[in-house]
Amino acid sequence: MVKTRILNIPRMKIILLVLVFFVLLPDAVSVSPQTAAQPALLWTYQVGSRVYASPVVADLSGAHGLEILMESSEERKLMCLSANRETLWTCQDFTLRLTGTPTAGDLDGDGKPEILVTTRNDGVVCLSAEGDVRWKAEIEEGIPWGNAVIADAGHDGTPEVYWISTSGQLERRSGDGALVWERHMPPPGPDGPLAVGDVNNDGQDELVFCGGPYSVFCVDNKGELVWTFRGAAAFNNGPVIADMMNAPIPEVFAASSDGVFYCLDGKAGKVVWNHRTFPGRIDTTIAAGDIDGDGAREVLYSGGRGYLYCLSNLGEEKWSFNAGDWIESAPALGDVDGDGEIEVIFGAANGNVYGLSNHGVIKWCFPVKKRIAASPTLCDYDQDGRVEILIPSHNGNLYCLTCGGSWKPEMILWPCRRYDMQQTGCLPTP
Repeated sequence: MVKTRILNIPRMKIILLVLVFFVLLPDAVSVSPQTAAQPALLWTYQVGSRVYASPVVADLSGAHGLEILMESSEERKLMCLSANRETLWTCQDFTLRLTGTPTAGDLDGDGKPEILVTTRNDGVVCLSAEGDVRWKAEIEEGIPWGNAVIADAGHDGTPEVYWISTSGQLERRSGDGALVWERHMPPPGPDGPLAVGDVNNDGQDELVFCGGPYSVFCVDNKGELVWTFRGAAAFNNGPVIADMMNAPIPEVFAASSDGVFYCLDGKAGKVVWNHRTFPGRIDTTIAAGDIDGDGAREVLYSGGRGYLYCLSNLGEEKWSFNAGDWIESAPALGDVDGDGEIEVIFGAANGNVYGLSNHGVIKWCFPVKKRIAASPTLCDYDQDGRVEILIPSHNGNLYCLTCGGSWKPEMILWPCRRYDMQQTGCLPTP
């Protein structure tokens, strides 16, 4: 007969052990990341059809709160929602489904943003803040998965518009839509967007984008080629510019279809380091920021096998998280629950929205039960002082979640798909 050793412990010691266990239990539970509360669903808005584009939040009306721009893909419709979720206007001046995220920025200096929509065969359409068509630009082929970028690349106080099509047609336009220059890059053009930022510390912004054959290109804002990096496979995603080393020259990040993630020197386009995952296409967009507060920025990307990777500024893998299905978009990075630490928020093709700690540990999972292809947007659209998480799904709904955290802009490191509503894909130098 086997006796357990606890039978030999005096009764008083057992009582003391039980008391100590229950006194310590609440503290142990409260610090466990797996027990974080689920985000609250504030509301659901029926967009109308599946959504590929990320929501864009901007002050379009001057009324209290911010407006939300959303696309209903199959309905070929762009809509503008007020902070009260009233439809202010819709634009359906498109002939094929919409998949590219809109761009917003003040092009004419009137204090109101204009809106740029890139399409599959209608070129680029510029709308006023009220939804009226300002101008259209025809292009050889569409921009189905990319977007236009608004940037003052010359640093002269006048913003310009940049884009590249799937045929490799690279253009710079003035705010009124007039062509400044165009350059035909080697085909095929990229599936993803371009990034705009000062990559070589010359006081002017450059354009960085992927394309054919197997290349990453850097072009100055006058259309002159600065450098080319050639890899071993196609680049399908949009690159990101970020100063990771706190040095005068920032880095350029891009990923290829053979499972290699590259960090390039912004001045010459030379490889600084690379990170190799499972062989296979990487076409997600990228996010960067100092998520763990150690003074050095991290870069995050995901592969086709459903893993989200967090790399140090030196290319070391800090952690990875397996979502169980394809991750098609960039995470958002910010303190959403008010605990003073950065969370990593993203959606996956399995219909789950994930909230991870800055060490890659799951804090919560919110199921929407349908594929998520768009990046979340962190905002305070209703200006109530708390962080909202906007994320759409292929079920035709836009979800608004909150974890109760206060809106602190300094704690929002990467708020949306391409960092800002101008879609620059460039993280400013600290």
